[in-house]
Amino acid sequence: MIPLAHSARHGCPEQTYHDHVANVLRDAVGYAQAAARFSRTGSVDFLGAVEMAAAYHDLGKLDPLFQDDLHKNHLKTRINHVDAGTAHLLSPSQRQGEAAYLVCSHHRPGLRDLFEERKQIGNGINWMFRDCKLNEVIGTTVREHIDTHLSNYLAEHHRWIPVASKKSKPGFTGLTRRLALSCLVDADHGDTARHYGKECDVEGAPLRAGERLRALDAYVEDLGKASAGSERERERLFLRQRLYAACRNRELAPDENLVACESPVGTGKTTAVMAHLLSVAAARGLRRIFVVLPFTNIIDQSVKVYRDALVLPGENAEEIVAAHHHRVEFDGEGALEHRLLSQRWEAPIIVTTAVQFFETLAACSTSALRKLHRLPGSCLFIDETHAAMPAPLWPQMWRWLEELGREWSCHSVFASGSLARFWEMREFFPSGTPGKVVELVESETLREQARTMEQRRVQILSEPEGQTAESLGNLVLSKAGPRLVIFNTVQSAAVFASHLRESCGVTNEIEHLSTALTPRDRADTVERVRARLKSDQKDWCLVATSCVEAGVDFSFRTAFRESCGLVNLLQIAGRVNRHEEYSADSPEVWDFRHLEGGLLNFHPDFKLSRQILAGMFAEGVVAPTSIACGEAMRRELSKDYGRAEEKVTAIHDAEQKGQYPVVADLCRIISQDTRTVVICPQLAEDLSHLHPSKYPPLRQIMERSVQIWATRLDAARWPVKPIGSDGDLWAWTGPYDSFVGYMAGVIPLLKAGQKGFDTL
Repeated sequence: MIPLAHSARHGCPEQTYHDHVANVLRDAVGYAQAAARFSRTGSVDFLGAVEMAAAYHDLGKLDPLFQDDLHKNHLKTRINHVDAGTAHLLSPSQRQGEAAYLVCSHHRPGLRDLFEERKQIGNGINWMFRDCKLNEVIGTTVREHIDTHLSNYLAEHHRWIPVASKKSKPGFTGLTRRLALSCLVDADHGDTARHYGKECDVEGAPLRAGERLRALDAYVEDLGKASAGSERERERLFLRQRLYAACRNRELAPDENLVACESPVGTGKTTAVMAHLLSVAAARGLRRIFVVLPFTNIIDQSVKVYRDALVLPGENAEEIVAAHHHRVEFDGEGALEHRLLSQRWEAPIIVTTAVQFFETLAACSTSALRKLHRLPGSCLFIDETHAAMPAPLWPQMWRWLEELGREWSCHSVFASGSLARFWEMREFFPSGTPGKVVELVESETLREQARTMEQRRVQILSEPEGQTAESLGNLVLSKAGPRLVIFNTVQSAAVFASHLRESCGVTNEIEHLSTALTPRDRADTVERVRARLKSDQKDWCLVATSCVEAGVDFSFRTAFRESCGLVNLLQIAGRVNRHEEYSADSPEVWDFRHLEGGLLNFHPDFKLSRQILAGMFAEGVVAPTSIACGEAMRRELSKDYGRAEEKVTAIHDAEQKGQYPVVADLCRIISQDTRTVVICPQLAEDLSHLHPSKYPPLRQIMERSVQIWATRLDAARWPVKPIGSDGDLWAWTGPYDSFVGYMAGVIPLLKAGQKGFDTL
């Protein structure tokens, strides 16, 4: 019989062993070569490990028992087929440990823990990476069975596939191992998916950096022509034009690949940094640009700007600027191709979240790593750097970004309105000095002009007295509108928005925005807010959570921020008087605190940062500057009882030991365990009668659902019920409205004496 790699299923025919292995070998080597073009220190070992792993990754499928399973389309034997390729590559004739590691890791759960695997070496015996579990069907361990029949597998394999003989030396870094596994996994999983009709061949368009830079120049010039009027607006336009030119024309040495950009609100950071990246990409022959943003809700806004500015005549915008985040779905012609361009990082310009990007760098799972090999040879724009992740994760992420620049020709820009230069702090790097970081804007005079303009844009004030809902309502309504009020929890935002409506008699002048609303209702609210901000109406309020803290192009007259941290306060300042349209009225940003007790609840994670901010206000050192932000970060690190340093050390040690599953777990940016709760009663009823395989498209479910912590889903206390038996999908059975969302069903329970619903 001709050996198979995959059996017939899903209405698709079987696939031969030769076809699959040949396809995987071709694609994996192609992916590795494309990445290796950008290697600065040599790529022979990298290429060798990928080629050897691809050649022998499915060797165990040639076992007669496994072939019988495939031909009869059943899985009775369940031999771990990756063990054969691993055994061959570890054999004395090969000694290809890195390739063997790739083979044993190319299925779930992904990269194995090398620290634990090394414990399998002893007394002259090496069972590292091997499957030593008993297989009851064959009556022995998989390792023993494979060792007995390995020569037969190899003989059959070489009937169909040429002998692979490229050698590689051991000692890869963790990042290199992730990149190598990415090449193998993408080739293997991609060929399987294409065979079963679940994917198609897609190839991203070329970057064409020089042409897109000229298109961006024209776009920015048109923006300048459309700018109006006042003396301050003309002054800000002139500053934007100078900053754009400074970024666009910045010349760097070949080894300068870590760049800092402090660009205050309204100075054109979005386009100026992109001009720099396109210029660098054109000069260095780079292939891709990543824009990494802190929050999902600001991706679409940036994507629209870049599609308007960078797409060339005759191009499809979705194929050039791809949005990659958890809620992206595509409809219509080309939907599958566009989704793949996004999910596989194939497009020339990828706009994604910090969670997606940095958790991919730290990943060990095959699904997360599949796209990583497309990262070498890229420009990276880490926008709102301070908000990208918790501080203890930055030292290891920084090491990876340094390695990407040093070894794989990547170029990174770290940007923010008030950029905290944490890489200069000994608290972040106690064991050594990070690589050189250069300023994107060389002129200190120009940077100082931008800082001066930022400091005059808003007044930052504090109300130190604890507020009740009533006193806070009076304070908010006493200030000029339009007003923005930000709370640290979903509960507090909903409670205060309801209080303003019910107790202050301003029913039609209150908007509420938080994750208590479904994505559909949040989108409707955002559109109403934009319309209100463009209108002549001023006496109204938006009450929200931090989902509007960064990157959203809202501009209010006055803002209030529940005390959190200095960086958070300054982010809210970026939603006030963005274009200096309220400058004549002395716009204000207020830090406030509410009293304990009552229905306004506290977020426990912000206790220390609140204390630090209060101390800085008392000392009079709060200011929208990088120095102040850096000082706040330093104080937090020095007063957290060593917890941050402990986590920094734990991540570094785990990476050095090859404990990649531990690293992935420690580097999770979002650690909350949430569940999807369907709000629409009819949809929930339909889903309760369907098998999961018959569920409607994910977007349809997500648009009418909310995310709630798993620990809060107690049907005995809250109006929820499970859908299905796996615990991943729930239905909301209580009141819901488009104003405060599911909190319409929770607030009455809170008033009746229940504990707070959550602190999201």
